[in-house]
Amino acid sequence: MIFPSLQQASQVMGGVNILSPIGLAILTIGILFTVGLPLTMILKGKKD
Repeated sequence: MIFPSLQQASQVMGGVNILSPIGLAILTIGILFTVGLPLTMILKGKKD
């Protein structure tokens, strides 16, 4: 079979522990982009 089963995929894709420094950095950058960027665009948008 071409596609691995779910159990095999979870073994291959380990992931990052969210409480590690790199996990917290990824989480912080994600929050800044998903909240901060749209908020900045709304507040400092084009003024007519």
